Amino acid sequence: MGANRKKFHGFSRAQRSALRSKKPQFEVKSVENALEPVAPDEEPKSDKEDDHEINDLTEPQQDTEDSPEVTEQETPAGAKRVKDQDDDCDKEEEFAAKRHKAEHEAKVSSGSNGEMTKEERKKKKKEAKLLAKKTLLDGGRPSFMISRSHPKLKLKDVRDLIVYLLTETPTLPWIMVKNKFNIHNVVVLYISGLDPQFFNVDLADPESHKPIAWAEKAVSGPVTEFQELRKFFDYMNVTQAGGDKQSIYSPTNTLLNVNLSNSERARRDAERKRASESAERKSPEFHMLTLDELKDCDYPLSTYLSSESRLQEGWIETDRQTSDSDGPPPPKKLLAMDCEMCRTSAGSELTRISVLDESGETIYDTLVMPDNPIVDYLTQYSGMTAERLEGVTTTLKDVQAELKKLVSYDNILVGHSLENDLKVLKFAHPFIIDTSKLYHHTRGPPFRASLKWLAHKWLSRSIQQGGANGHDSVEDAKTCLDLVKLKLEKGPLFGEFSQEQESLFARLDRHTVPKTSAMIDSFTFAGKAATTTIKPASDTETVKAVQEAVTTHGFVWARLRGMEINHGKVPEADATAGQLIGTGRDSAVPCSTKTTASEEEIREAARRMDTHIAQIVECLPANTALMVLSGQGDYREVSKMQQRQKNFQKLYNTLHLSQIPPEDHFLEADQVRLEEAIDQAKNGVCFLMVK
Repeated sequence: MGANRKKFHGFSRAQRSALRSKKPQFEVKSVENALEPVAPDEEPKSDKEDDHEINDLTEPQQDTEDSPEVTEQETPAGAKRVKDQDDDCDKEEEFAAKRHKAEHEAKVSSGSNGEMTKEERKKKKKEAKLLAKKTLLDGGRPSFMISRSHPKLKLKDVRDLIVYLLTETPTLPWIMVKNKFNIHNVVVLYISGLDPQFFNVDLADPESHKPIAWAEKAVSGPVTEFQELRKFFDYMNVTQAGGDKQSIYSPTNTLLNVNLSNSERARRDAERKRASESAERKSPEFHMLTLDELKDCDYPLSTYLSSESRLQEGWIETDRQTSDSDGPPPPKKLLAMDCEMCRTSAGSELTRISVLDESGETIYDTLVMPDNPIVDYLTQYSGMTAERLEGVTTTLKDVQAELKKLVSYDNILVGHSLENDLKVLKFAHPFIIDTSKLYHHTRGPPFRASLKWLAHKWLSRSIQQGGANGHDSVEDAKTCLDLVKLKLEKGPLFGEFSQEQESLFARLDRHTVPKTSAMIDSFTFAGKAATTTIKPASDTETVKAVQEAVTTHGFVWARLRGMEINHGKVPEADATAGQLIGTGRDSAVPCSTKTTASEEEIREAARRMDTHIAQIVECLPANTALMVLSGQGDYREVSKMQQRQKNFQKLYNTLHLSQIPPEDHFLEADQVRLEEAIDQAKNGVCFLMVK
């Protein structure tokens, strides 16, 4: 029995009624929506306290003449809630008795003085618990009670709630979930742009971290755009994204990655140890991506690797070869490759390709004229300009013809996030070593370290120093080749960090009773472990996808992007370049264009978002938990100040302070303002309910 249930346990119906005749410390604010506790001044007791201590949840306070809580409870609706609470407590006491009885019977039935192995006891206890819950709590209405004494909610707290609702994990200190096992689905709507300031929340108020009622939240009057939202949610919570004084951690990565369990960590460590002891550990073939890894990283697949693979028009692949010899095949040779791209009217297209052999010699390096009109040379990444491509006649088809000669079935292609290069080349090859997977990011997946960072960390080499002149594809390919050679020399564990996290979708899939999941997002990289991934082109498509997915998936993640206009962005319908974001590739570009919206445009976007949320709520099955999150606040001011800081550091490395114009200075006072802006931008909003 959880700590909160223990605090209710042991009181008769009469005692509970007597306690509730006075002002309770936890009051049910809404039967239809999330339940808000009115917390005491003192800190809540720990889960480790004795069963007879009931301070937080049941100890009454003194009566007050004008107490609105007492007045509300004297109404018929209030009386009904008291009765419902009594019934819930009776169910919990009955459940506890039945569970203890089932555990006792299981112990006795085990024979020989009731002795069982540890595994048998654990299994029997779990079976008894699940049986009792299903028998006694079916029909009980799930609801949330949030502690007002808990510090500001962090995004990891919300992530832990998702895991708690869908798996068997310990209770959480900041929230009580009544009838948790009757929650059948969890839906998360991630809506960037729903800032606390948009709801007129004064973050300077020391009480702003507590659940805020709609009627209390407005400094300058209630927000009128969210007429539907206020019907479903009585309260809003301010959340805080992770990070330090200099940066904000990605909210989506925080929400979609969970800590490994001890057993899973031990299993992975044992697997890594076995791999390191393999006799083939110093063979390049040992480090090639498996078929599953190729799929997970969205590599184009050769037709002979998968029956589902089909080459589209204009694509080529390496010809398959079979050996007549009975002996082992000859070792494969390494070829390092890197490409530079620009943006055209058709999306991302090739502008340069470089190929190096195993010795590091350049065997192919050419500029390429895209087939479609160029709309952005992406010079800061590609190094391409109109002048540099002037007179170039080599086309993609010419490059493909050369690749058919250079790359054979006996070669392993080496590169960094090479799936992006192969896509613009329209070329499928089965054997890949990807340095973004070969070496770990310090924070583990789904993060991938940049090639620049890997070169500095493991090769003590500075690359990509061209600044506005972009990258050098020969330099990048040589770096990838040297990283592979270093790995072969040092062993398979070199360059790896102990991973402490895994994908939330993978965690749900590993549950005793696997939970199906769906990711509905224009960025599906973090959802590769989800049962279903959908890339909608608009918020309207997202709403329809949620309505369909929630009927067949236990967990649904969906991103609505219409409110990003509040952060000065207009999402693109087809974010081709955005597919590079989060893959560790250094030439990633934004997938939305910047804009300055008027106040009326922002409010109109809010009204549309309000309608979308209402459409989703209406389609949710009963007993579905819904979470609406914004992740973080407006980051634009932080970006401006960080760019100023970066420019100043460049100038300071080459000039004396007196030679730097005052308007380009970034001194101690500016650093303080930057830290304040970062702290402000960490704040987001969160709404919780159970339908």
